[in-house]
Amino acid sequence: MDERRKFERVNIPANAKIHLRTPSGKQIGPVRILGRGGLMADTQESFELGKKMELVIVDEAEGIHRKVTAFPRYRQGPGVGFEFHHLDADAAVEIGVMIGKHYSHGTKK
Repeated sequence: MDERRKFERVNIPANAKIHLRTPSGKQIGPVRILGRGGLMADTQESFELGKKMELVIVDEAEGIHRKVTAFPRYRQGPGVGFEFHHLDADAAVEIGVMIGKHYSHGTKK
């Protein structure tokens, strides 16, 4: 059986204040699941699946405002799943900080 999940994911609690927005500042929604390969954000916005786009992940507690390129891959309930496209080293480190903070609290998925 082929394992589709290449990267482990962690659940992000609502009180973590990690959210997604556009580069122009429009709020997309809170991040609910985060991994090195992508994320899921709760949103009412519609996205063209498979269309590459620029996003900003904001972690208010850590002071992170990281621009990433991602593809919307699927919608599940209130969430949209995004796959990251070629994270640079700085983005990978900052996403790792967010994952590590919530991984240690037993929110692994």
